[in-house]
Amino acid sequence: MKSFLLKLWKALPNSEILRGSLVWLITQKFLVGVVGVVLNDAGQILLLQHTYRGKYPWGLPSGWLKRGEQPMDALKREMKEETGMDIDVIKPLVVSGDDQWPRVDLIFLCSLVDGAFSASEEVSSARFFNMHEIPEVMPSQRKIIHQVQLQWQNWKMQ
Repeated sequence: MKSFLLKLWKALPNSEILRGSLVWLITQKFLVGVVGVVLNDAGQILLLQHTYRGKYPWGLPSGWLKRGEQPMDALKREMKEETGMDIDVIKPLVVSGDDQWPRVDLIFLCSLVDGAFSASEEVSSARFFNMHEIPEVMPSQRKIIHQVQLQWQNWKMQ
């Protein structure tokens, strides 16, 4: 099959639109999530209390990438829309996936620029937590927080 597809590809006119459309049609589609790990100087992590999550209301700031949007801009937009807070995106930390959903998460280390919280339809509360006092969060986010906790110890030693 692969050999046939390669021959077909070579036989196609050299058109970006045609070839791009073909690639779009035959490849798998994934959602791309952006996740912010916002730490304060004391090493506490910012969690948001989401209004629509029943089992795990608390979680990291996050959202979905829109078509044509840069990941860092998406995270800043989501944070502003959901909390009224402004962040700086410092650097990428982890690229992660999900076993249950066709999703890729881009996780970034962030700092808070403007901490004036304003509730929204999606988020009712925002709070910094000590790493050992994290409430129940989704297992995928628990894993991220654990990785950050280990890295935080290394960052403090540098």
